[in-house]
Amino acid sequence: MNYPSLIGFIIGVLAIIALAFIERRINNPYLKSLWRSALFFFSMYVLILVLVFFRWKYYEMQLSTFDLNADGSIGLKEYTDQYRFVRDKVMSGADRNFAFVTGAALSFLLAGLALMLDLINTWIKSKNNPIES
Repeated sequence: MNYPSLIGFIIGVLAIIALAFIERRINNPYLKSLWRSALFFFSMYVLILVLVFFRWKYYEMQLSTFDLNADGSIGLKEYTDQYRFVRDKVMSGADRNFAFVTGAALSFLLAGLALMLDLINTWIKSKNNPIES
């Protein structure tokens, strides 16, 4: 895991822990909607970073299987089209290097949509049953 993704992962996990402690103190249903969306955002963010990390590790492990004689280098007999494909996946790493940004953007988009739907649902519930809220 590269440093930006590692820092994003640590911030995400710490935010989930902090949100778990804050949850008991929230009584307002609209703030509860915001809390659920924030929890959804950080959970999705951490999940995306973990999945990208596992995918990259899988390609690294797959790359090591092409070294048939275990001498630490790829010889001409071991150099195949599959090896080049996997090597390019491991070496380019553009998806891994920008996972912390794209993961945050995707998580923000999904959490924003969830927040809007949750706020609308909360508003409809409070409008139909004002005593419950």
